[in-house]
Amino acid sequence: MRTSGWLLIAGLAALAGCTTGRGNQGVDAHLNFDGRIGSDGSPGIDGRFPTPTVDTCTTESMGSTIGNDCTSGNECDDGCFCTGLESCEAGVCVAGEDPCIDEVECTADVCLEETDQCFRHPRHEMCADADACNGYEVCDVSMGCRAASPLYCNDENACTVDSCDTTEGCIYTLRDLDGDGFIDGRCGGDDCDDDPRYGRTIYPGATEDCTNRRDDNCDGMRDFNDPTCMPTNDACASAAVLPGAGTFSGSTAGLAADYALGCKPTGPDAVFRITLTEMQDMRVSVGGGGSGTAVAIRPWGACASGPDEKCNAATPPSALRRSLPAGEWAIIVKTTSGAPFDLTVDLSAPTPVPPVDVCNMTTVDVSAGGTFTGVFEEVEDDYALSCHSGTGWKDAAYRFTLTAPKDVVLRGSTSATYTPTTYISLLTDCTSAASTVTCRSGTASEIRARALPAGTYYVLIESSNTAATGWSLDVSISDPAPREPGDACSSAVDITSAMGSATLALAELDTGTSCGGTSTAYRDVFFYFDLMTTRDVTLTTTAPTTQYTAVSTTCGATGSEIRCRSSGTSLVQLFRSLPAGRYFVVTSVATSAGSVAATVVTAPPTPIPPNDRCSGAIEVGGGYSRTDTLIGFEDDVVGCTGSGYPDAFYSITLTARMNVSILASRPMGMTGTTYLTLRDSCTATVNRACNSTSPTAVIDTTLDPGTYILIVEQIASTAGDFNLRVFVTPP
Repeated sequence: MRTSGWLLIAGLAALAGCTTGRGNQGVDAHLNFDGRIGSDGSPGIDGRFPTPTVDTCTTESMGSTIGNDCTSGNECDDGCFCTGLESCEAGVCVAGEDPCIDEVECTADVCLEETDQCFRHPRHEMCADADACNGYEVCDVSMGCRAASPLYCNDENACTVDSCDTTEGCIYTLRDLDGDGFIDGRCGGDDCDDDPRYGRTIYPGATEDCTNRRDDNCDGMRDFNDPTCMPTNDACASAAVLPGAGTFSGSTAGLAADYALGCKPTGPDAVFRITLTEMQDMRVSVGGGGSGTAVAIRPWGACASGPDEKCNAATPPSALRRSLPAGEWAIIVKTTSGAPFDLTVDLSAPTPVPPVDVCNMTTVDVSAGGTFTGVFEEVEDDYALSCHSGTGWKDAAYRFTLTAPKDVVLRGSTSATYTPTTYISLLTDCTSAASTVTCRSGTASEIRARALPAGTYYVLIESSNTAATGWSLDVSISDPAPREPGDACSSAVDITSAMGSATLALAELDTGTSCGGTSTAYRDVFFYFDLMTTRDVTLTTTAPTTQYTAVSTTCGATGSEIRCRSSGTSLVQLFRSLPAGRYFVVTSVATSAGSVAATVVTAPPTPIPPNDRCSGAIEVGGGYSRTDTLIGFEDDVVGCTGSGYPDAFYSITLTARMNVSILASRPMGMTGTTYLTLRDSCTATVNRACNSTSPTAVIDTTLDPGTYILIVEQIASTAGDFNLRVFVTPP
């Protein structure tokens, strides 16, 4: 059937201009293109529809030949391309085949008579499968329906969840991975935990779980930091049961001070309970809690009474107990005031307890030399070092034995977040500071003891930082090397009857003094003098720069010093009624240039006030009110003030726990400050109490039964009378 080219062109042009879908979002939206086949079988010009012209090959303009009588095909040709090639069959004209029919189902085939061309228009809508996600199907005029590439639904935005809807196409949804209905806070939402593993119960307005170590209600405060959480493990009977190792939230807010720990007697405490099924190493540590937090491990049967298996009040507190037996154990956390904290319990295979905490014959023997390390978590503060006052400094102990004089070199260091000062003490009795051979300090402290006599010695090591984690000690013991005159105790210069001198260029630092000159910048030199009878002695020492000079009864043993002073280039000291015997003088200076000279002049002895020495302390435990004096007194010990202050001694003996009030002031018209120091004994180096408030120094404290030593001091240039009053009353 012939169709007007004009009508076909108009209809196909309208069809060609129609599109479906919504870009890459609509369902199977299609591209549009045209296919044109010419009379010679080639594509149409430019692939476009031609400008329509008047179609002259119509039934109106020319009659059809179909059915006419004929003798040949030429008689049947109607002159039209679109009707096909007519033929003559059995003397009758029959229609030809349509020249534009193809086998591609998705095309619309049309014929344009004016140009003798066939057009195959793609009908893409016939290829659509109603699934936008698998791509937009198109009609190829030669090959039929063909699939396009699937949609790439990725907007490269981590805050969206990318998906594809068969109707809508690509969809980008703001992230809510845990499906709790709240958008991830990192993507502009208000959900503080969007982790699908456990964040579904964490969202704004949720109920705070006080034990899961998470901020459940997204208010910025987790567990016991949140005011809605209050601890209930106030006592052993209500202890929180721990499942084993791990980190657990806790708090002392609102709790009472039920138990006194060995390392912290006061403050609110929280109690935990843990069961060990086998022997293990246990380390407990606390984060948070504020300044002064402590943690202790106790047997469960001694939860309330103690004693502590381990107790630590470092910053932060941490205690290690090796080879803790199987059974029930209490962990008590004590803070200065109510505060939240994190308790961490680490359990590991049991390891032997190194005997480095106390001084005895089982203490680790380092006589063979070497390097020795340890951690402060497993030791306590057992001893007082002569060069490191105060309590709370954990100490480690080692021992060595010499069968003959040896040169001994000790080097120690401790570790912390910054490089702390390390203190090393060499002594013969850990319980007595008076037995100290020398005590040194430094970031890498070193002791050189030349020709140290045969005997058993102990080494104590401490750190200036209560948060120090561990220590390292290097020990070297060798045969004595020859020393220059005055360079060591073994080569001390005799000044009994004549001035002596020692060259600093040849000197090393061996012991220094108790009042200074112990850092690596210093060198020390040694002298000695003998007294056949009790005499007053005037000792004069001169040095090229500031000097620290001590007089002792045992060479190189700072614990045997009877006096230690620092001064400029010249120092004159008077010792009254010095008993017969040999005395050693050590001077330490921070230079290698020049020399140190020393001389002694003796005179008949003069009386010493009884309480100028601690052995003659006046008893004031029954109360005391009198005007005393420091005129003619010497400086025998370093009290709360330092060296160079004349001192007087008093003893306070109590048979019951009593409140003791001590007041010291200058008489009317006299100027100068009076200093008070309270200690446990004459040999103690740790101060129990200090005060120098002007015009009246006051110590007010409660003391248990025992004997205590009170030291009264004044500046040497203003030393004189003072009023001392002591009141002892029941607490």
